[in-house]
Amino acid sequence: MAIYHLTMKPVSRAQGKSAVAAAAYRSGQKITNERDGITHDFTRKRGIVHEEIILPEHSDAEWAKDRAQLWNAAEAAEKRKDARIAREIEVSLPHELDDEQRLALARKFSHHIADKYGVAVDLTIHRPDRDMDERNHHAHILVTTRKVERDGLGDKSDLELENKKLIALGLPTSHEQLRMIREEWELTVNRELALAGHDIQIDHRSHRDAGLEIEPTQHMGVHATQMERRGLHVARSRLDREAERENARLIRERPEQALTVITNEKSVFDRHDVARALHRYIGNPEDFQAAFAKAMSSPALVELQPEQQDEAGRTIQQARYSTKEMIGIEQEMADSADRMHLARNYDVNRKRIERAIDSRSFLSDEQREAVRHITGPERISAVVGLAGAGKSTMLGIAREAWEDEGYRVHGAALAGKAAEGLEESSGIKSRTLASWERGWDRGFDQIGPKDIFVIDEAGMVGSRQFSRFITEADRAGAKIVLVGDPEQLQPIGPGAAFRAVTERIGFAELGEIRRQKEGWQRDASLA
Repeated sequence: MAIYHLTMKPVSRAQGKSAVAAAAYRSGQKITNERDGITHDFTRKRGIVHEEIILPEHSDAEWAKDRAQLWNAAEAAEKRKDARIAREIEVSLPHELDDEQRLALARKFSHHIADKYGVAVDLTIHRPDRDMDERNHHAHILVTTRKVERDGLGDKSDLELENKKLIALGLPTSHEQLRMIREEWELTVNRELALAGHDIQIDHRSHRDAGLEIEPTQHMGVHATQMERRGLHVARSRLDREAERENARLIRERPEQALTVITNEKSVFDRHDVARALHRYIGNPEDFQAAFAKAMSSPALVELQPEQQDEAGRTIQQARYSTKEMIGIEQEMADSADRMHLARNYDVNRKRIERAIDSRSFLSDEQREAVRHITGPERISAVVGLAGAGKSTMLGIAREAWEDEGYRVHGAALAGKAAEGLEESSGIKSRTLASWERGWDRGFDQIGPKDIFVIDEAGMVGSRQFSRFITEADRAGAKIVLVGDPEQLQPIGPGAAFRAVTERIGFAELGEIRRQKEGWQRDASLA
């Protein structure tokens, strides 16, 4: 299963490091540090899959695409002997993805960092070598501490400011910025896994925050892995032996803990998924077998589909399982959706809707019907459509009608980019789903009977998170409008929640591609 690993650390002179040396090593190149005259030659380094420098969108700092020039400029910009010259973000790339997909993932995240902070990002991707865990694909993201400009490096980025100044400017503190970066990596990975057809997810939260008592695994770096393979002792290996013994004891006593680890990633699973999850926490074969038997006999486990065999008795499909907890979550979500669908207290003046529709002669018949559908009296509705079919235009018209009736319209999406896109295209002020959840957990951002929630890319949301938004809206008397594309996108995490709900409540469908101008582009979207 994919694992979550992200670390961010400084490249500091106080630790005897230089940005030039770091860049040369990670990219496998030969670069001379003009500050001290030392040449760092790592051209014989193996395992480098990709290297490139990424600049903020619309940046005209072409000079920064030269690695030697960029990092020598970073060295020259700092005068202090203990200066921080760069930051490095290291991430694990899912072994479930292929090389092309891992590159797309790393690029997307690097562009996010470059755009958000206005910095240059030096991205390198390394593959595992013979002495490493074969799943240890990873990326190094070296970030300038200063904003990159046309003629050189400018002011310090927000990541480098002291908390006192950040607070005065109304910006997130350093700790909050790190949390946001960790969360963005989670969302980016999960989206790419879903697009690749994998029903798994990673979670940036600590085990404690996720409600788990199992001790987390410790990421083993390159050098530690090589030492272990040569039979040398590593004090901080992948899993502390004492923690491993404690995990075995805990799973024997509370096997549902192991099942929760799995259902945080997928709601339907088989025996192999249970085994893989346990292997992350228990290495001793005897302890593993005992824990596996306990987990598979747990009363929390529910068999959804028995094992299927052919005439020769060979297994052709493993038995499929879920847990009582997940079944309960999805049932509660279904009950809330049914209640909201039967409610009839969110109607909008029909004459106003028709006037708004008639004033937009460019609308297709599908878009007109979709506007009528989502502005109906039900407290839950859905629109299903391919990318480019005009969902944003339709939502913008609906937003105007809702606001004219005195409703507050909010937008939400799994990823920050999707939330920004929803706001830009429809005028609906939007945030990430996680941001809304944090607000609710702290007693803020409460919704009520005059609120309408538009969730974009709803087909990307897993059952736990999807259920929380449906049940929260049901409890508060608010309305939910789900927007998604179930044909293109698989659900991130457990369960096809969007599809399950739309099967109960129905949906308006947009099938005509309107964004693309040329016929071949429309055909490509439908292919």
